[in-house]
Amino acid sequence: MNAGDGPAPDAPGTRAAEVLIGREAWVQALRTALTALPALAPAPREVLLWGSDFGEWPLDEPAVHAALSLWLREPGRRLVLIGHDFDATARRHPRLTRWRRDWSHRIEAWRPTQPVQGEPMGLLLCGERCWQLLDNVHWRTRIVSDAPMLRAWREQSDACLQRCEPCWPPTTLGL
Repeated sequence: MNAGDGPAPDAPGTRAAEVLIGREAWVQALRTALTALPALAPAPREVLLWGSDFGEWPLDEPAVHAALSLWLREPGRRLVLIGHDFDATARRHPRLTRWRRDWSHRIEAWRPTQPVQGEPMGLLLCGERCWQLLDNVHWRTRIVSDAPMLRAWREQSDACLQRCEPCWPPTTLGL
């Protein structure tokens, strides 16, 4: 498996995935997915965002915060972020940084402690769908709803989380 490829797209039993091209298509696909969370039935108990710094993600938008807030209100739900540069995320998304303080009991931020084989450039894993950024030059995005691929991404993210450390505290204490 090559870095960023994740589960094989042509594995036996997988269905063709929708492919989008362009930065705005990536951002709009994420925006649509995140703002639709409260209306999903059944609603996922966990949403996973995996990227290096989330700089190009629409995480600073009020509509995304409103939808995530509504979704997070239900007991047992959590938002998990796996990334490398949360300082850049905080600089790029100041509203997200403030908003997540109110939801720190439901939002987890993790940083891998060692390189991850097949780490995605960007991945949103939500319920029965996944949005994967395949390259950040042409901004090719693959939207997958195939059960074997979703299971593979869940297993890979679980394995990664076992080799992560908590990071990006919601508040900083200091003198």
